[in-house]
Amino acid sequence: MLQLKGAAVYMRLYRERLGRYVTILGIVKAIASCGGIAAWAIWKSHAFIWAVIIAVSQVADALKDVFPFAKLHKSANEHSMTLNTLFIDAELEWGNIFLGRFMDDEIMNRLHKLKKLQLDAEQRSFPDGLTINPALKSRAEQEALEYFVSANAVES
Repeated sequence: MLQLKGAAVYMRLYRERLGRYVTILGIVKAIASCGGIAAWAIWKSHAFIWAVIIAVSQVADALKDVFPFAKLHKSANEHSMTLNTLFIDAELEWGNIFLGRFMDDEIMNRLHKLKKLQLDAEQRSFPDGLTINPALKSRAEQEALEYFVSANAVES
């Protein structure tokens, strides 16, 4: 459960980091394309600079799906939702295990199925693999641990 929660938190953090890059790119494109034309008309003495800005904006727009972080952001978003769904299902399974509703072999089969679902989801979202950022991983592990500590405090 801790590992799955850690993976879900990691993916959320990863998605948020990529989202900042996607937002910055969108802002730059919007300012460059819209503001560039208006500024060009106002400051004709710097027309070449504005022409370059507009050209860069057009190239960025044409290559938006080529930028790795835009594609990764989409994959991270999908994977984050999948991991959160798996975690909700795992919490239900844990509740049933805690209540003694499963035998040992059933528990092992359910754990195997959960791990396989998690791996399949990662392979679907990141067919070329996912490079793990050590700082984000450490932060995710800490948040996951805090989640379980606070959950235990609430149950007590």
